[in-house]
Amino acid sequence: MGKIKKKGSVFRQLVVSYIVFAAVSVILLYVCMFGMLFFVGGGQLESLVPYEMVDEEGNVGDFSSFERLGGWIERLDGSFHVTEVYGDKKDQITAYSMEELTEYLMTDNQVEANTSAGEYRGYLKAVRSEAETEYYLMKIARNALRMSYIYNVGKDTQTTKTAVTVILSFFLLFLVNCLLMSAYLSRRIRKPLRKITEGMEQVRAGGSQVRLEFEAQREFAEIRDTFNMMIGQLESEKLKKQKAEDRKNRMLLEISHDIKTPVSTIKSSANVLEEGLVKEGELPRYYRMIDQKAERVDTLVNELFQLLKMEDTGYRLQSVRTDLCELVRQTCAEYYEEITEKELDFQIQIPETPVYAEIDRKEFRRVIENLLGNAAKYNQTGTCVTAEVRKMDENTEISVWDDGEPVSEELRPSLFDPFVRGDCARRSIGGTGLGLAIAYKIVEKHGGELWYIRRDGKNIFIICL
Repeated sequence: MGKIKKKGSVFRQLVVSYIVFAAVSVILLYVCMFGMLFFVGGGQLESLVPYEMVDEEGNVGDFSSFERLGGWIERLDGSFHVTEVYGDKKDQITAYSMEELTEYLMTDNQVEANTSAGEYRGYLKAVRSEAETEYYLMKIARNALRMSYIYNVGKDTQTTKTAVTVILSFFLLFLVNCLLMSAYLSRRIRKPLRKITEGMEQVRAGGSQVRLEFEAQREFAEIRDTFNMMIGQLESEKLKKQKAEDRKNRMLLEISHDIKTPVSTIKSSANVLEEGLVKEGELPRYYRMIDQKAERVDTLVNELFQLLKMEDTGYRLQSVRTDLCELVRQTCAEYYEEITEKELDFQIQIPETPVYAEIDRKEFRRVIENLLGNAAKYNQTGTCVTAEVRKMDENTEISVWDDGEPVSEELRPSLFDPFVRGDCARRSIGGTGLGLAIAYKIVEKHGGELWYIRRDGKNIFIICL
């Protein structure tokens, strides 16, 4: 993989960007100004210059732009009488004296005169021919068009040198301004960048609890907050990974322990049988022992396989639209005899109205069976077991509870972890410790929740879909 080519520093890019931005801004300003003049002049700048509207032979050209500004043109004879008008004449003057023409030709915006020269300015152009001299007077409101004068510095050497000095000074100050502005911006940017870089270096070196703390503009503040959130998530994932690793190690120890005992029993029984040390009347008991231990191992392996299957992210449920009330009702019917044989009152509170959900019937039935089986096994001191289905707005709750002895406080946080069993259960019944873990994973696969609460003297397991 080739190396990624590194670009220049931020400072250099800021300087270049600032210079390019300023130069482009000046160019665009001139383009806009000339564009506006072309628009006003109808595509010809000459149409805005009064003296260019009439040629040397007395032909009046396109003066539409001048006319849009409120101007018009008058043709005068040698005695300054108006002989023809081009455009819309705004005053009633039909003849002029030399003094009046002089007033019109004055360039000041404010002119005190008894004629319309106080309001209108004139531009006079003489057209000479062999017969006579005619005059063309271009008149327009004084506030509509202004005249400007250009001083040609090229005629003066000293002035030229001064102009060159001024231009060079301008460019020098412009560059200094660019450098100062870029340095200021670079400093404002470098500080948060340095903090971010230091934080990344600490993370790369394996540091923990790394947090960025600095004041900056919104963009850098967003990067800071995102970095801190990302580090928090990484720490959380690391903690989860560590817990999963510990859980896996504990599960392996539990598996080895649970398999070792029955396998040892099977092995020792087989050795005794092989050596013929068992009396004829004791053979059935040894065979039953081997069968029970083998069944124990088989059950453990099957439930472990079921747990691993539920934890596999690639495993997909075979969900179909199912009436939860009917499914729970059928499962309760199968466990009715087992529960009542233990002299427990089995109450079933299921509505007659169907409650439908998209579930995997086989897997979800396993959840209900596990909860009912646990209620029957561990309710050593109570008198009843209850299964209930309730519709709660958009959710459905399925609860199984009993009034037996409570789950110990220290056991509750890890109740749904694999191989979690109380001492009483381990001595008297010997469950695998995987039932609740499997039930929890199945409900989780369905997008629901399973939890335990102790309330009003009852052990309540609630499934929320």
